Amino acid sequence: MSGTGSGTPEGRPESRDDALVFEVDLEAPPERVWRAVSTPEIREAWLGAPDDGAARVADADPPSRLDLVWPTREGDSLISFEISPADGGSRLTIMHRAPQEAAVLAFKPERTIRARPAVVSSPRWRLAA
Repeated sequence: MSGTGSGTPEGRPESRDDALVFEVDLEAPPERVWRAVSTPEIREAWLGAPDDGAARVADADPPSRLDLVWPTREGDSLISFEISPADGGSRLTIMHRAPQEAAVLAFKPERTIRARPAVVSSPRWRLAA
């Protein structure tokens, strides 16, 4: 499934300026990481379920990008998963853009948050096997 995507649920241009960005290197091929983020049961075991209904696919480019509209009580967030090959595994970048009316963040992150390398066999990723 691939579409044009609107950038954000409110139609704002896609930008890292108003997003929380997390990156992690994983010891798994991109196809395995894609399965983990694109399968609702696996993704929800890792991230939890949306607060206010089911997540909807806004755009997808398997196995490298998945954009989800994530319903919350304050409105729809856009969560983007970008997957790329990296050092024998994958780099997963997660961008979260909160609804425009959300008062969750009173700051603008100035840089990407890098996590330590993760192993897909860890408990939260075990379902992706």
